[in-house]
Amino acid sequence: MLKKFIVTAALCTAPMSPVFAQADLICDQDGLKALEAEIAQIEDLQRKNRAEEALAAARTSFAANDIDACKLHMGEVTTAAKPLSDPL
Repeated sequence: MLKKFIVTAALCTAPMSPVFAQADLICDQDGLKALEAEIAQIEDLQRKNRAEEALAAARTSFAANDIDACKLHMGEVTTAAKPLSDPL
């Protein structure tokens, strides 16, 4: 019973973590280059492709001067860069 509660709590809070991570992200050239370096270290091709797509969207948002969207996509990059863990 406790295990089910813990798993449920983890699954419910996982989508919120990128939102909190966005507060630390700075949408500028240096921030985008740092994410580029982070993506270069990803070995899993599926995660790498997802992160590269999010980085491209962040660059587009940055070019359009849409900082909120840029931070959102930068958060997606950091989420894609993290290895998926087994919740059980």
